[in-house]
Amino acid sequence: MEQSINLTSIGNARELGGFSVGDAVVKHGVLLRTASLTSISDEDMDRLTKEYHLYAVIDLRMSSERKHAPDMDIPGVENLFFPVVELEDYEDGGVQMGRALADPDVDRFEIMKIAVQAGMLDEHLYERFLFSDRGKKAYRDMFATLLELPEGRSVLWHCTDGKDRAGVASMLVLAALGADRDTILRDYMLTNEYNKTKIDKHREVLRGSPLTPEYREIAMFGYGAVYEKYMINALTAMEDRYGSPTGYISEELGVGEPELEELHRKFC
Repeated sequence: MEQSINLTSIGNARELGGFSVGDAVVKHGVLLRTASLTSISDEDMDRLTKEYHLYAVIDLRMSSERKHAPDMDIPGVENLFFPVVELEDYEDGGVQMGRALADPDVDRFEIMKIAVQAGMLDEHLYERFLFSDRGKKAYRDMFATLLELPEGRSVLWHCTDGKDRAGVASMLVLAALGADRDTILRDYMLTNEYNKTKIDKHREVLRGSPLTPEYREIAMFGYGAVYEKYMINALTAMEDRYGSPTGYISEELGVGEPELEELHRKFC
């Protein structure tokens, strides 16, 4: 599959290598993105350490997710915790969400309903990631890690499904390297190909449900699908506020022209 890094125990496992960024191409095997590493196999650990020379894992999840489903340790690889959002950011809704996440028997759609009712989930989700103080710190720390990455090593970032917090991370990295909107959206929408089996399964389950179209869309989003408008809204918001995604990256994440040039040198 396009962009695959050939891991069998981790969902949505792919790379940014090969994407065109202006007049250059992103290096293969260096910038990796996946779903959580909770159940990574020994074989995949070996692949990441021996083939990709993995240096660091960036975990973008909430503390509660990290507690209930911790990443497995990969020998010789640093695990960095940069939460984009935390439950306490959502007041009462965060308390309800915390209880739901702690229940091993809770249905994923119930979690999505709580998130919607608490104002945690809608098509402007990614904008809240980008413009909150916690989100800006997480992505600022991510870029600092990229700038410090030793030559010949790779870095992997993930959230739970590898599509939202990790998807915004990938968008920011591609934008910093000079990718256009079409390339950024192409990377983002690959989640639907990588998650096709489970998306098709849940779409069939929901086929006869009485859900409204709005809740049906949210349900599918919660079950692993992505919708282009979520990322378009984020890109448009950065353009409206900062002139461009790189304007946001410079002003809010402290990645100016010298840093952008260094990122381009390291990864293209």
